[in-house]
Amino acid sequence: MCGLCDDVVGDLMVGADGISVIPCGTACLGIKGCIEMCEKVKEASEETSEFPCIALGYCDAMEHGYVSSDDIDCKSGAFFSCQPKQYCRRKREGVKMRCELKPGIGRWNGMKNLASTHTAALASGLSSQLYCSEPGAGPYCIAKPQGFGLLAEWAGFCLAVLVGGYKSITALETPGGNDDRQWLTFWVIYTLWLCVERFALRVILSNVPLYYEIKFFSIYWLLFHSGAETCYRKLRRILERLLKDRSCVWADEAIAQEGLQLMINAGGEVIQDRLDQLEVENQSPQSGTRRKASNMRMSWAPSQYWQYDFDMDNETEACRKRRLSQIDLNPQSMTNRQKLFLLSKFVLSSEGSFQLEQSDFISETDKVLLIERAAQVVSFQPRFLRLKLHGSIAGPQGELPPMDAKGLADGYVICHLVPASGLPYPPKGSQSSTCYRNLSPQWNQELEIPLEGGRIDSDGFFRSEHAHTTQLHLVVLDADVGEWSILLYASRILVLLEAVCWIIAYIDGDIDNLSDFGQWVWIGVTVVLIINYVVGYYMAVLQRSDDEPVGFCTVPLGILLDQQKHTLKLTLHPEDDESKARQNSVGGYGVIRVTLSLSET
Repeated sequence: MCGLCDDVVGDLMVGADGISVIPCGTACLGIKGCIEMCEKVKEASEETSEFPCIALGYCDAMEHGYVSSDDIDCKSGAFFSCQPKQYCRRKREGVKMRCELKPGIGRWNGMKNLASTHTAALASGLSSQLYCSEPGAGPYCIAKPQGFGLLAEWAGFCLAVLVGGYKSITALETPGGNDDRQWLTFWVIYTLWLCVERFALRVILSNVPLYYEIKFFSIYWLLFHSGAETCYRKLRRILERLLKDRSCVWADEAIAQEGLQLMINAGGEVIQDRLDQLEVENQSPQSGTRRKASNMRMSWAPSQYWQYDFDMDNETEACRKRRLSQIDLNPQSMTNRQKLFLLSKFVLSSEGSFQLEQSDFISETDKVLLIERAAQVVSFQPRFLRLKLHGSIAGPQGELPPMDAKGLADGYVICHLVPASGLPYPPKGSQSSTCYRNLSPQWNQELEIPLEGGRIDSDGFFRSEHAHTTQLHLVVLDADVGEWSILLYASRILVLLEAVCWIIAYIDGDIDNLSDFGQWVWIGVTVVLIINYVVGYYMAVLQRSDDEPVGFCTVPLGILLDQQKHTLKLTLHPEDDESKARQNSVGGYGVIRVTLSLSET
C-alpha cells in the first residue's frame, strides 16, 4: 500500500497546477480502490504539510524510515538496489541505470522547496527593500511609481507637509483646542501609514494597482474633509463599546469625574458641603417628582410628536432598570455629569459666589479656577447629536402599519437635522439598518450626526449658535422591492452570468474565434448591463425611490441643552394625506423609543 500510495501522489503531482487538479478517475484508470486512495490523498494534502501517505497511515514513518528531509542522496547499493530504498528507485537511461527519488515524495519535496523558496524570497524582499531596477532585487521588490502614480505620490507628500504643517501651526497658535484633534489625529495616521509603508508592506503595496492614487485621495480626504477627526470619532465609539468600564479615558463619566474632583480640590469645604446637600436632596422622597419637573426645562413641553418616556406599564423589569439608568430617574443615584452640572450652576449663582467670597480657606487663584471651570461646564457648546434607536414600544400602539401583502413591514429610519434657516443636513440623512418582516422593529443602533452652523471664534473656542433652534426630523420608511429594485437585481444577475460566460469563453479559447462584429455586440451588451446596474443602484439604494414612508416626527434639540440623556417616545405621523396613509390595528402609525443627547466631543 505504501508503494501504491507513492505512485498515486506522483501521478497527481505531474502537472504544475497542484495536486487537486487531476481527476482521480483519470489517474487511477477507473480502479475503485485506487480512486478511494486518491481522494483521501487529495484531502490530506489540503489539511497537512506532511507527506500524504504518512499522514493517511499507508506508510509507517518508523517502519519505512521516512524522515522530514529535503536533501536525500540516492546512491546505488548491493544487487543493483538504490539506497535508501524507502525514498529511491532505479531508472533506466539507455543501457545504464541510475537512482532517483520516487516520484511521489520527490515531487512533494519539490513542491515544499518551491513554497519555501518563494517565502524566503518574499522575506528577503521585505527586509532588503530593494527597488526592482537595482541589482539583486529578486522577484519581490519595490516598484517605482510611474505616470499618474508618480504625480500622485509627490502631490500627496506636498499636501501632507505644506497644508498639514500650516494647519497644525495655526491650530497651535489658537487658544482653544477644538481644532487640535483633527491635526493631531492626522499626523498620527500619516506617521503610522509611513511606518507601515516603509518598514513592513512597501514591497507589497507598491505593486498594488493604483496604490499611489488611492494614497493621494486618502490624504486629501483626511486634510480637507475632516477625515482625521472622523477616524478619531469612529475609533472612539468602538472603544467606548468595547471598554464599557466607567474608568475608561473615553467615557463621559470619567471626564466628569475628573472635573468634579478638580472643583472639590479647589473649592474645599464649600464645594464638598454643597455636594453633600445635593446628595441628601436627591435621596428625599419628593426628589423624583422634582426631577421629573426639572426635566421640563427651558419651557420645552412635550408635543404631539414626542413626550418623555415616563410610562413603565408595558416594560419588563430588565428594560425598566436599563431605561431608568439612561434617563436618570432613579432617586438613589446621581451621575458625575449631573453633580458637575449642578455644582457649576451653584458656583455661578449669587449664593455660590457669596459663599466663595466669605471663605478664608480658598485662595484667589482657586476662586478664579472654580469660576472658569463652572463657566465651561454651564456654557455648553455641542458639536454632535448622539441618537440611540431602541425600537417600537410594547403593545399595539407601538406597532408599525402593515405595509405589504403579508401584513408585515421592513422598517428603517432616516434622520435629518433641520435648522431654523437653511437646508436640512446631512443631505442623504443618517440611516439605520433595516428590520425585515417585523411590525415591532428593534434596531438597538447608535447614530451620530455632526451639528452645523457653529464657528470657532477669535479665541479659538467653538461656539454652537444654532443648536437651540435646530430640530431633529426623523422619518420611518418601509423598504420595498419595486421596479428599480427589480432592475437592480436583474442587472446584477445578468452581469454575473455574463462574467461567467466571459471566463468560460476565455478558457476555452472561443473568444478568439469571435468576429469583430460579435466582439462589438458583446461589448455593447456589457455596457448596457453595467449602465442598468448603475441606474438601478442609484435609484433603489441611494435614492430609495421604491420605499414607502410610514410616518415622521420632529424633536427640538433645545431639550438636550442640559447636557443629559433623554429617553423619548416619538409618535409617528403621516407625511402626506392622512386619509391615504396606512394605519396599525389601533388607528395609529407607530410609536418608537429613542435616547438623545448632545456632546461637545
